[in-house]
Amino acid sequence: MLNLKKIQISDHFKISTMLLFSLPSIGMQIVDNTYQIADGYFISNFISEEAFEAENLIFPVLLIVMYVGLMFGTGASALISKELGEGKKERANQLLSMSIAVLTAVGLILSAALFILMPTICRWVGATEEMMDHIVVYGRVLACFMPFQMLSMAFHPLLITANRPGLGLVTTISNATVNILLDYLFVAVFGWGMRGAAIATGIAWLVSAIVPLVFFINKKHPLHFVRPCRDLGALGRTLYNGASEMVDGVSYAIVAMIFNLQLLRWMGNAGVGAYAVSEYVSGLFMAIFYGISMSIVPVVGYQLGRKDVSELRSLRRNGFVLMSGLGIIMTGLGIGLADPVSRLFVGYNEQLTALSVEALRIISFSYLLNGVTTFSSSYFTGLNQGSASLAIAAVKGFIGPLAAVFTLPLIIGPKGMWFSTPAAEILAMITAAALFLWWKKREASGDLPEPDEEYQ
Repeated sequence: MLNLKKIQISDHFKISTMLLFSLPSIGMQIVDNTYQIADGYFISNFISEEAFEAENLIFPVLLIVMYVGLMFGTGASALISKELGEGKKERANQLLSMSIAVLTAVGLILSAALFILMPTICRWVGATEEMMDHIVVYGRVLACFMPFQMLSMAFHPLLITANRPGLGLVTTISNATVNILLDYLFVAVFGWGMRGAAIATGIAWLVSAIVPLVFFINKKHPLHFVRPCRDLGALGRTLYNGASEMVDGVSYAIVAMIFNLQLLRWMGNAGVGAYAVSEYVSGLFMAIFYGISMSIVPVVGYQLGRKDVSELRSLRRNGFVLMSGLGIIMTGLGIGLADPVSRLFVGYNEQLTALSVEALRIISFSYLLNGVTTFSSSYFTGLNQGSASLAIAAVKGFIGPLAAVFTLPLIIGPKGMWFSTPAAEILAMITAAALFLWWKKREASGDLPEPDEEYQ
């Protein structure tokens, strides 16, 4: 029986090891999805429908800023794990400290910009006059807490690199629990409205940043804060490695807004509702794919540092098998559960239920490839090949969906909206396959990056 506490990024990863090692990250992603649904529940049921719509309008903008933290964390994770694989522990600690110090400064700047520009941002996202007050209050409170959330998102992949993925899960569960309890207290009991909802979320962000911060301050841990180095080359490489994760966040926000506009054009309000239902289901399934993929980044980086080509190939092969198997299972679940899930969310409207069932069953076919393409992007991040990772993420999250959503409805009618997601995954899979062919040739020739090549 495998013991999670004994799994290290230096171990040989079989499929079972990979899955077990990823469990905390999977749990973390699932909890993130469930507590966001709870946020919407309290705002919708205890404030107003307009407040709920306002929260959904501003959230994509906040998400873009949050993903800056994930970009720093994932990019640094790939770099730090490579240094650990080369036995350079002090260098790894310096890179950790530099990344977090720079992110803190960036977070403070973005926080101030969000606070000042919130009324302008309201107009950018198309808020009505009735929504303006809700968004400004909610957005400005969360802007004050934004540096903590950015740090929290950066710490998640860094805790995996430190061989403490379980602490990341504990942190996320603590975040969710605090958020839900305070939402109930501030919104349902005290009646503080949007300000109360935002304060509850902000305090939860604070908790999720402090727990890992205390861990990395403790010098007894192998990976901890020291005097940061001043290496612009390494900082640039960190941002380069993590760019694909930033692209994911920006792409999601932009594509979601454009998708809704197209749905209104082709299907009206019912299309937007059906899309929302499919997003709830996809969010939970994607949590599993993303949790595994995020966990594997430092493992790949470590083996790259050791130049262990055999282990890199094994990680790639086992990752593909695991993601393909999960994709088949999730596709079956998505198709089979489309009707009961749709009735759970929108059963009060038969027309909307039927449209949601149709949407879910078509979109479910994207799960066949989604896990493989998500894993592929993260694998290249671990290899410190940021351009390859970025290319897959861009095709998967931005170029593919936009190309499909504007062309397929013209070719096959409104149903083309639902086929846009599987079509984007096919394009991403073709991109990933081409990049792996290129990497395999480089791998076979022994042309792996030298220890300090990426800083040149």
